[in-house]
Amino acid sequence: MQAFLKPKKSAWLTLALLLVTGLAYSTLSLCLSDLNGVSWGGDPLLFCLNTLPVLLILGFLWLATGQAWLASLLTGALVFLLSGGNYFKILFRGDPLMWKDLHLLQEASQMAGEYRIEFIPLMYVFLAVIFVLSALLFRFGKGRPGPEVRLLSLTAVGLAGLICFYDVYPDDDLYNHLAGEHAMNETNAYISCGMVYPFFHSYGDYVGYRNGYSEQNAVETLGQYTDGDIPEDKKVSIVTIQLEAFTDFSLFDVQGISPDVYRDFHQLLAESYSGTLVTDVFAGGTTESEWAVLTGGNYHDDFSHKTDSVAWYLKDQGYVTGGGHPSHEWFYDRVTVNPNLGLDNYLFMENYYSANPDSDKDVAYDNVFFPDLEQRIGEHFATSDSPLFSFNVTYQGHGPYNTELTYWGSSYCTGDYPDYISNALNNYLYVMQDTGGYLAHLTDYLDTLEEPVVLVLYGDHKPWMGNGGSIYEELGINMDLSTQEGFLNYYATWYAIWGNQAAKETLDCDFVGEGPDLSPCFLMNEVFTLCGWEGSAYMQAQREVAETLPVMHTTGWVKENGVYTTEPSQRAKDLIRRFQDVSIYDRSEIRK
Repeated sequence: MQAFLKPKKSAWLTLALLLVTGLAYSTLSLCLSDLNGVSWGGDPLLFCLNTLPVLLILGFLWLATGQAWLASLLTGALVFLLSGGNYFKILFRGDPLMWKDLHLLQEASQMAGEYRIEFIPLMYVFLAVIFVLSALLFRFGKGRPGPEVRLLSLTAVGLAGLICFYDVYPDDDLYNHLAGEHAMNETNAYISCGMVYPFFHSYGDYVGYRNGYSEQNAVETLGQYTDGDIPEDKKVSIVTIQLEAFTDFSLFDVQGISPDVYRDFHQLLAESYSGTLVTDVFAGGTTESEWAVLTGGNYHDDFSHKTDSVAWYLKDQGYVTGGGHPSHEWFYDRVTVNPNLGLDNYLFMENYYSANPDSDKDVAYDNVFFPDLEQRIGEHFATSDSPLFSFNVTYQGHGPYNTELTYWGSSYCTGDYPDYISNALNNYLYVMQDTGGYLAHLTDYLDTLEEPVVLVLYGDHKPWMGNGGSIYEELGINMDLSTQEGFLNYYATWYAIWGNQAAKETLDCDFVGEGPDLSPCFLMNEVFTLCGWEGSAYMQAQREVAETLPVMHTTGWVKENGVYTTEPSQRAKDLIRRFQDVSIYDRSEIRK
């Protein structure tokens, strides 16, 4: 009994060293989290909230393994990797490391090779501290509690961790209070709260959209609608292309952009029904836009099972579904996800594009993608009487863009900018001009077809422009998310819905005009509305929400009755909750 109550002195020494170790790791993580001129500010509560998980992990590993040095090494490596990953993700992409990013480690390692990763001095200090403290614990941290105390302590640490993880850290009110003036800017709010604390808080955000979910409300809402069928004489093929990082810089006050860069693109917009698409991501996160368009929802699970989508609905209507992405099949696990979303025989580098002699080793660019798409469309109509739904995602346009030299000359932007800005802009704008040319050729080709085809085009997110968005800042583009202008500059891209002559005649629609601002989850609904189709019961319920709230953003911005606001009315909040209930339920039930 005495041994149970009084652990050996060596155990107390080990415990003291572990406490110092946890405090050191937490302090270094907090120092590394200060970015963009935003800091956690030395708030004692924030220090505690950032330190507690480190101490709990450290203690749990020590008690579980009995090796203090190993617990120090593993905990230090984890905190360093999370803090360093957060630092570089904010630097390169402008958004922090979130819990949901953990299942994208393979993608992260792939993308890291495209950016210049340079450790700052603090990172070397962090690594040195991990080594020194682990060595000290290896030499002096031999003590540990007896088996009874270890078991009791392990249980206590585990319970404390679970309580914090599921109760304290998901608390939005506490998080927003501590973020203070930065609460409306997701990245700055994250930085102002440290790194470890907001990372664990993001788990609550990751699953939090299900909080308050009511299956009964969803069933009652969907019960008001029945799936509509597309009349046989109104079935037209739909080809969608998500264009990687394609944005129109001529909308900003950027000096010296050649009129040739966006000439074909602007001509396409003039011949289309087009508008602003307000995406949920910036400079990355391609699949967030992709899956929102396909599923009609603005929050996404892992899609490891068959999940309802517009593709499944169209398959039920007799459409042949498929498409292509000229990159690797494992990227975002599309090889599993796309068939579960109803896209059959999807084309990737591994099973298709790599056989093209003009493809690069890892990707195929627009010089391969667009001619091949035209060929595949023609082959479909030559061999099948069924309408086509082809959902495609390009790679050309992906950042970063070289800031040290230009690959295609400097005539695309002749503005008086520093070399690193001029180089990046010229490299990016060449790509936009090149893609615009292929789009013009595609629409010319589709207009030669007797079969009716509707082409749906959109940009998935704004492009990378310098670490931390430095080039946007140098160009004087407002990116302040607390303002409407900055919010739209940060997240808005575009969409265009174009019909060939046969589609215009079939649907009695000219597919020309200005469309509303839309969230990506409402884009296909807008296409169905133009085509005069009712769509599924889910799309009909969704359409009612979109009439009032065509933009619903994960940052809290909405467009309600034509006005952007971060303070939606109670009716709008009720519609958002209704929308989430229906979309969660719809994605849990695959269409039979």
